[in-house]
Amino acid sequence: MKKIIVGVCTNLLITSLAVAENRIESINITKEYEVPFSDNNLGVGVTRNEKIMSNDSGKLINNFLGGNSINNGGFSSLPMIQGLSDDRIKIKIDGMDLIASCANHMNAPLSYSDPVNIKNISVLAGLSAVDQGGDNIGGVIKIDTVQPIFAVDENPIFFGEVGTKYKSNNKATSANISLNTSDQDTAISYFGSYVKADNYYAGGAFKEAGLAAPDRGYLDGDEVGSSAYKNQNHQFSISKAIDNEIYQVIAAYHDSPYENFNNQRMDSVGNKNYQLNVSQKGEYAWGKLTSRIYIDDTNHKHNFGPDKQYTYTNMGNTSLGMPMEADGFTAGLAVDSEIFMNDQDTLKVGSEIQYYQLDDTWNSNSGTGMMTGNNFLNINNGKRNRFDVYGQLDSLWTENWITSIGARLGIVQTDADNVNGYNQTNAMGSNQLADSDAFNASKRKQTDENFDISLLTRYNMEEDSSVELGYSMKTRSPNLYQRYTWSTWTMAANMNNLYGDGNGYVGDVDLKPETAHKVGLVLNHTDPNKNWRIKVNPYYTYISDYIDANVIADRTDGYRNLKFANQTATIYGLDVGADMHLFETLNFGNFNLLSKFNYQKGRNTDSDTDLYNMMPPNLTLAINQNVGSWSNNLSMILVDEKDDVNSTRQERETAGFTKFDLVSSYQWKSVSIIGEVENILDKSYADPLGGEYLGQGATMSTGINRANGTQVYAMGRSFNVALTYSF
Repeated sequence: MKKIIVGVCTNLLITSLAVAENRIESINITKEYEVPFSDNNLGVGVTRNEKIMSNDSGKLINNFLGGNSINNGGFSSLPMIQGLSDDRIKIKIDGMDLIASCANHMNAPLSYSDPVNIKNISVLAGLSAVDQGGDNIGGVIKIDTVQPIFAVDENPIFFGEVGTKYKSNNKATSANISLNTSDQDTAISYFGSYVKADNYYAGGAFKEAGLAAPDRGYLDGDEVGSSAYKNQNHQFSISKAIDNEIYQVIAAYHDSPYENFNNQRMDSVGNKNYQLNVSQKGEYAWGKLTSRIYIDDTNHKHNFGPDKQYTYTNMGNTSLGMPMEADGFTAGLAVDSEIFMNDQDTLKVGSEIQYYQLDDTWNSNSGTGMMTGNNFLNINNGKRNRFDVYGQLDSLWTENWITSIGARLGIVQTDADNVNGYNQTNAMGSNQLADSDAFNASKRKQTDENFDISLLTRYNMEEDSSVELGYSMKTRSPNLYQRYTWSTWTMAANMNNLYGDGNGYVGDVDLKPETAHKVGLVLNHTDPNKNWRIKVNPYYTYISDYIDANVIADRTDGYRNLKFANQTATIYGLDVGADMHLFETLNFGNFNLLSKFNYQKGRNTDSDTDLYNMMPPNLTLAINQNVGSWSNNLSMILVDEKDDVNSTRQERETAGFTKFDLVSSYQWKSVSIIGEVENILDKSYADPLGGEYLGQGATMSTGINRANGTQVYAMGRSFNVALTYSF
């Protein structure tokens, strides 16, 4: 009799276990155990309705304990977990470790997964076990979009779904289709989606109405400029079960002709992405083996969208737009194994190789002036190659006590070739020649030896209560934009902005990897009658060599130029999730209360300021009602004022607010109708994680003055409807 200790138990894994169970006589699964800190999905969970209604997978992170989403375009929000965000978080989509190839991270990895196509999503905080991935300090997000279902007999099966939805506020129109067919050992699937949206409107005017820019159209006072987008996704997969193994090939294509950004000085005017993912999963008498090889190829283009000034004239010279292009290529190979040592111990060992190359080139302008001549090489042949090995022992000491101890070694090598500006000159304070000469003379090849540790334990005090305690040390190397962007010229520095704060950034070749030491406690309790449950998670993180920034220049427009620097930071917080069965009536069905509370506090102890873009204390309360085919959800989100702000970046304070949403759905046979009212009271409020409003005007260089600026405002009231048909 084997007892299997399972880390993150996804539906896909359960499917493969079931297939293996039918084919391997010697394995008898009596019970599954999860490694501690592998589940924080309590409280407001991700429902099917929400996946259908959303166009942005990043927004789904708001439903997890400790999770928040950061404004970043219409379908590419950046995830935050317990105060750490963006590429401090490992994002794996169908096992692929993806990287954003953009100076503003406009093509964030989550933008490549349509919410409707997500079969399973796991959000793990920084205390995740080392087998979940390295090169991160904030946690791991794992998404599965393909879930093969094989026929149970010789009769093939065919099923699928078509759907469409509409949002009134920004006139977002979308459609999707999934088709699946399979026999007993082969499953084939296709998914496709399309969405188009105009600018959205806030709950009230937050700026003056008028022309977006002298050469652009008119914007209302409540219209959030540069928030329109268009996107399509296609995915084809084939899965083959042979004895105790499943082989799978996934090919995907993503195309966004435009996605405008209201907190960046540029917009995406083209993003094409190609993915190929080949994997094998096997169940054997000795354990499990998973191997994967994948490639991810991205071509991304920047320029000024329809709400940002396109033509600039200065001292007789005319600049027509600012074309920029980033080409990123990722190739990865990963092998993971689980070895059943005995009835109590499972040894997990694995390795991972990842190759990443980036070219970020700004083409010579078609006009005259300083942006003509050579192509500006922002990052030239940048490389970030990684090799990881890990070992982890999961032990079931008693029926009530489980431990997980693991270590991971990661070698990260980065490099970049020589660069140059548009012109080999220092004219007009651009310092293009001086900066490029200094960069080219520097030692650009860097090798980081990163070491991770996870020590986790859980004790089940009784059937319905448990306590989890853990410590982890996680290390992450800088990304290429943090190490190899080189120009102090305000125009160029402005374009290298990963944060949406309006400032300009310059890299530092000598940046060290950042290392996070985290301790956390999770208390779980479920009422013996299953009427209510609660999870409480306090945590503390100390980060050495935290990559923050120092001021190198105060500018006449009120913004600053900053240079990345290693500093020291601390983050502590509390997450609480609870749900409760309220009552049940014959005529009105079941009523349940769901809740999620989030508090986080981050501090840069070197510069003595709060960390940038931390979510203020917030509480979500939701009442669910289900009766027959009807389902209704009324939610209230309360967010405190944001007054703990980063002084280095001159982060703006925001007022507190309360927002109400209503979702109602009806299932009739194979047809599902969903109606939603977002922001019922049309509340006008600044998004605490929205960043600086740069959605209109002369965004290049110093064309916008911070003194007249504002935080990005969130969407006002919207009436939404979705229709799906399953077959």
